[in-house]
Amino acid sequence: MKLSKLESLRGFAAIYVVLHHALPREIDVFGVNLGLLFRFGQEAVILFFLLSGFVINYSFQKGSNRSFSNYFYKRAMRIYIPLILVMLLGWLIASSRVDGWANPQLIQLLLNLLMLQDIGFKPNVIVAPYMGNSPLWSLSYEWWFYMLYYPIQRYIVSTALQQRLVYSVAVLATLIYIISPTFIPRILMYLSIWWMGVALSNVYLSNQRISFRKIRFALFGLALVCIVNLLNIALAPEIESVGVHPLLEFRHHAFALLVVSGALVWQHFKWRYFDRLFRPFLIFAPMSYAIYISHIYFIGPHDDLGFIENSIFETVIYLSLMLLFSYTVERRIYPCLKQRFDRVKES
Repeated sequence: MKLSKLESLRGFAAIYVVLHHALPREIDVFGVNLGLLFRFGQEAVILFFLLSGFVINYSFQKGSNRSFSNYFYKRAMRIYIPLILVMLLGWLIASSRVDGWANPQLIQLLLNLLMLQDIGFKPNVIVAPYMGNSPLWSLSYEWWFYMLYYPIQRYIVSTALQQRLVYSVAVLATLIYIISPTFIPRILMYLSIWWMGVALSNVYLSNQRISFRKIRFALFGLALVCIVNLLNIALAPEIESVGVHPLLEFRHHAFALLVVSGALVWQHFKWRYFDRLFRPFLIFAPMSYAIYISHIYFIGPHDDLGFIENSIFETVIYLSLMLLFSYTVERRIYPCLKQRFDRVKES
């Protein structure tokens, strides 16, 4: 069963990230800078995290086979098949711009496949995203959220106990992060955002109306993480910008708190105008993952179509190629390869 509102938001978030990277910072329309509307690419990724937590929990609870092997297989196929194709694309594009084959950066590739990548706006990053594909930073978080979700969900029966564990660990990890801002506490801190999606999903699955009261513990836990991040900001010797540590972590968690609270208020008004605003993006939902992880190669200045003098026309061509590539990966190649792996698995 597809959840149309969530699917619409998934498509919207993917296209928003593309526009965030593709459009100039200054778009002057009658003296108003409309470029400000597209400055929130990081927040779109946080929306992805919330949606992912909801959908993964919903799918797991509705599924009949809850073995770890089946869960791991599904998550690995979904993440790695499109990812490897996009990594190959990145290497081929890099090769096209040099005289011969580009350096495949095997160590960086391996560490990315092990899901240890992150962006340099945070301290103590283990490895940068492969071939400069910065959106890949969020995949490491997603992957480890998946791996943490299974044992918590499988071996702690009570959803209340699950939330207490997740948010207690998240607050503790945030405190540790102040002293040692490294990969593990960072993942555990960000799990508080992803698990908010799980909390929302649990209420939805119980056929109850989602309300502030129903998710109060998750809201409180996420608010505590925000407060501790404020402490980290207060202790920082200097703040460079809202886009780097330590403001970035607070920005992410505060947005998650804000968007969930806003959604609950919007629900009170029966989602008025939601379909008008977001339903058009439903068409992009089935290929949103490929759009997100590949779009960086289709935006920005290129020499390949240098004979086209109209920059707008050139941008339209590249974005069309991005959609064609994403559609091919998600709707043609991925299902075909997945079926073949399924047959091997079942044989």
